[in-house]
Amino acid sequence: MYDILRIHMVNVVQVMQHGLTIFCYYCINKIFYPMRFVFTVLFLGFLSTLQGQKVDYAGANCVDDHHELRQRLIANKAALQSGRAFPRETIYVPVKFHLAAETDGSGRIEVADILNQLCTLNVEFEDSGFVFYIDSGFNQLNNTNVFESPTAATGVARMIREARDEGPNALNIFVTQNADRGNIENGTVLGFYSIQNDWIVIRKSQIGNGENTLAHEIGHYFSLSHPHVGWESEPWEQSRHGNPVLIRVINGIQIELVDKSNCESAGDMVCDTPPDYNFGLTWDSRCPTFDLDVTDRNGDTIAPAQNNYMSYFLGCGPYEFSPQQNNIMMADYNSSLKSYLRTGYVPNTSEVTEKVALIAPGNNTTTEFYNGVELKWSSSENATNYSILIKGGQDEIAIITQDTAIYMTELSPNRTYTWSVTPFNESSACAGKTTNILKTNDMTTATEDPLFSTEILLSPNPVYLGQSLRIAFDSTEKLNGSLQLYNQKGQRILQSQEAISIGNNEISIPINDLSSGIYMLSLTTEMGSINRKVIINN
Repeated sequence: MYDILRIHMVNVVQVMQHGLTIFCYYCINKIFYPMRFVFTVLFLGFLSTLQGQKVDYAGANCVDDHHELRQRLIANKAALQSGRAFPRETIYVPVKFHLAAETDGSGRIEVADILNQLCTLNVEFEDSGFVFYIDSGFNQLNNTNVFESPTAATGVARMIREARDEGPNALNIFVTQNADRGNIENGTVLGFYSIQNDWIVIRKSQIGNGENTLAHEIGHYFSLSHPHVGWESEPWEQSRHGNPVLIRVINGIQIELVDKSNCESAGDMVCDTPPDYNFGLTWDSRCPTFDLDVTDRNGDTIAPAQNNYMSYFLGCGPYEFSPQQNNIMMADYNSSLKSYLRTGYVPNTSEVTEKVALIAPGNNTTTEFYNGVELKWSSSENATNYSILIKGGQDEIAIITQDTAIYMTELSPNRTYTWSVTPFNESSACAGKTTNILKTNDMTTATEDPLFSTEILLSPNPVYLGQSLRIAFDSTEKLNGSLQLYNQKGQRILQSQEAISIGNNEISIPINDLSSGIYMLSLTTEMGSINRKVIINN
């Protein structure tokens, strides 16, 4: 037990540089301490030996500048009282998810988990009037410094560039392996909001698994404090704080009273969230009803809101934001500091709730070839995009497409793969993913052309941007054909229907706005398919 406590003590000490012993427990793994007195003695003894130590470790905080956050909250309350901030029925919030990975691309979170999180966020904030939507796709960021050490200088420098280039008009959320420097085994910091850089960093373990850590951090992003602000690093203990609690200030924050007489200036300064002296930090995560008989200096019994998103009580859902918290978040959205979010864009809000059916290959079947496999699935109502993940052995291929089919040329022979498809649009992703198994053999795609053609000629090949690719062949039959061009990820980037006549045929494809690389051209008829590699150069 002491080893577990020691890890958590280090995080408390490492925020001393801010002049406050404040840390965000929503950022820290929850541990239930049944021996509260032992915990207090160990905590105070350990803290007293290290209090003079100054460590640059802002990641141990939910917020890197609590004073500035409090000033923002005060300004937002003033705007509400003066009528300068006005609530809206619906607020659209663009989100840029930065999906970090090691420099070699390994370790990245699945897009399906991000989509599940987007669905969860829009449920969690439904009463708040916020609709979160994906801003221009996902940013896949291969950088070990960001992935493992997002508070170190090298990681922060890269994140500043990514936020500027990829998400200048969005809430930037970096999904990483760690939310700290990565020098504590297993990590303890789950997520934090950097008010300096105006972004959120969250461990990938907290995404898409039913946790509400991200909702808590978004509350900070929109200027909310904890109901137990000031008590973060030292939750109430009778032996230390007394009962009734007679002290008036805790870590520079005025202690809130039950009768609301000082709620405008004390605690979190939100009058419809009751006082909380950080009882949630040591509360049982199974969340029994709060039954401690603790009174404030007026003798009034404290009854904290166990189901508030900004508290430290775990397992107490369904959680909610109070009406005043919702108004404060709306005021922050309407403030000059968040003007970059107000683009005027209205996203597609049609709900995507229908899973796709995977059509081909059939589940648990072996494909005819390993280097030419077409994956097909049904469409999902209101979906505009499909996220595909193919995993087998060392292979992991992630693709996002608007089509309901992809042509894969880079699968390995004699391997078993799982492949899943998740439908979504920019603001809705609640359908979930569908997964099948496929197996490849060691057969390569046939090199002979189908019966309808005696020969096929591609010219020029390589082809340069601005040129047209000429496809010439003779056919022995009159047929209807489908011409498709796939990139190396298997995404179909061109499709057309072609009428094939007996004799000489020629098809011309203008090559514009394509990246350099190798592509697969496929001409399919009822008598067979022609598959050829095309090289495109800039």
